[in-house]
Amino acid sequence: MFKQSLKKADNHPVFSIKPKTIYSLSAEEVDFPILMKQFNRQLGSFPGVITKNETFIDYLTVRENMLLVLSLASNQMKRSLNLVVNEVLEELDLSDALADQPFKALPLNLSLQLQLRLNELCNKKVILVEDCFRFESASSKQDWLLSLRYYARTKDFSFILVTSDNQLLASEKPFDLNPIASSSRKVS
Repeated sequence: MFKQSLKKADNHPVFSIKPKTIYSLSAEEVDFPILMKQFNRQLGSFPGVITKNETFIDYLTVRENMLLVLSLASNQMKRSLNLVVNEVLEELDLSDALADQPFKALPLNLSLQLQLRLNELCNKKVILVEDCFRFESASSKQDWLLSLRYYARTKDFSFILVTSDNQLLASEKPFDLNPIASSSRKVS
């Protein structure tokens, strides 16, 4: 269960985030890096991120980037990281030849699926989704929303879609950037 004790510290906004919820936030209202820093202060670690931009080390392969991300995760796995990486590559039907390419060689859809899976493995409960779906077709957007809803419902994730797409903004719960007025409360 995702429980976050919320206490307002000096100059640190505190957001109310419910588990199993997908929020939407206009990309024009927020600076993505600043939002990440605010969540880092609140959560004690950076939130998960799904982005279309390069978030990985460009001179490392997909496999090497995955190993790096998983080795830096706060919840160290008891299983071999190589085994976990191979399972994810197989699950996403990612060939060895593509896994040995730089991350930017991945098609966008596969990159986003891989990022979602890595966030799950790193046990990130709050995941910021950058404006990735703006140029996707209506059916592709719907498929992604269904996938995110499945993950939110079954894995207790909270997603915050930072988007300029009015269709996505209207389809999900608006995210309130205003700090919580109460001094302490639990989100469960």
